[in-house]
Amino acid sequence: MKVTRAAISKNLPKKGFRKESGHHIYFYHEYKGMETGAYTYISHSAKQKNVSGDLLLSMRKQLKLEATREAVDLINCPIDKEEFNRILIEREVFPPEPLSKKRKK
Repeated sequence: MKVTRAAISKNLPKKGFRKESGHHIYFYHEYKGMETGAYTYISHSAKQKNVSGDLLLSMRKQLKLEATREAVDLINCPIDKEEFNRILIEREVFPPEPLSKKRKK
């Protein structure tokens, strides 16, 4: 399984992720204005157009998902924003009413 960097960059912001650029391009998941702990990042390098194998496994763990297929579906759109939030709430990654403060920029 693999996903493209372009799909990650284009689709994660539609799923409730805030995009930040620095040394890498980071995506922080937010729910009701609060960070949930789910995040991932990609390199700025144009050399790597696809993410697969161990990198996709790492991304799956960062996104707090249980299967690589879920990460691929999140990035390629079968899992929408509401479904992703529901999955994370059911798995108790974060409560329905977030308690933490928003990360400062």
